[in-house]
Amino acid sequence: MNFRVVIFIVIVLTFFSTTSGCSQQEQRELEKLPDGVLLAASELSYEAFLSKDVGKSLKEHKGIVDPLLTQIHKSLSDYRLVSMTSGNIGFSAIALKNNKNNSLLFAFSGIKKINLQDIYQRLVGFESPENGSPVAVDDQALQAYDWVKSILNKKENNHASVYVTGHSFGGYLAQYVGYQLNHDKQLKNHLFVQGVTFNSLGVLLDDGSKKLQAKTQKIQKSYKPLFTNYIVKGDPLDYASKTFFKQITGYSLQQLGNVKYITVDENYKSSLEALEKTTDLWTKARLLKPLYPYHDLVEFESTFWK
Repeated sequence: MNFRVVIFIVIVLTFFSTTSGCSQQEQRELEKLPDGVLLAASELSYEAFLSKDVGKSLKEHKGIVDPLLTQIHKSLSDYRLVSMTSGNIGFSAIALKNNKNNSLLFAFSGIKKINLQDIYQRLVGFESPENGSPVAVDDQALQAYDWVKSILNKKENNHASVYVTGHSFGGYLAQYVGYQLNHDKQLKNHLFVQGVTFNSLGVLLDDGSKKLQAKTQKIQKSYKPLFTNYIVKGDPLDYASKTFFKQITGYSLQQLGNVKYITVDENYKSSLEALEKTTDLWTKARLLKPLYPYHDLVEFESTFWK
């Protein structure tokens, strides 16, 4: 055999043995996006996209202003809008595709300006878990996952890596979709790389029992390499998920993966102290109002867009 041919074969075999030896976890770490990029996508999910915008670069979308406009040109210039959808209670989402590496980024919106009525409306929609599962499910979560699957099953998206993000109840949808993607054997050719949420409602149920708590904690731990959930201290949805939701359903809601709290100021403390002094729901609803601004997505901009 020709000496050059032998050398070529050795090089090829070495290349494939080293690349195939790369674990999925190592691949995820290499492909992870800065959290500020996911924040930009979350903010974009609230933009008024039209059907004619589908297929266009994000840079072509009109009406976006700074600081989001700057972030698009800085971090999302290689992305185009490939799909959008809306649900029955304000849920909307966008799917963005990276033109360079074929990855897909799904961003889910929730409640931009929160109030107690919105919180209650969504919390009562959750169903009791089936077969002792700690994962909370509602109709919009099922719709969101079907929409994601319909995009991933398209021929042009074969083997696309997946990212999810969301704010408020959209963060819950992102967590639910990320959880399902990581367990769906029919979509095993799509590597779920990363999920980042902002002031999100949790997706995991906890009723205080050792059995369910153990399941929840096990899932939380397994998703720490994949999910980070950022919460502003004083966020009313974070408070509601631990109190109102438990009073309504008997469960509290926990986040999927890591939880990181961010402090924007100390003014929230007096409101939380007042809330702890009463058990009356109507009084709590009144005392919760000063915390509404802490739920806004813009509260994260100074942390991630320096």
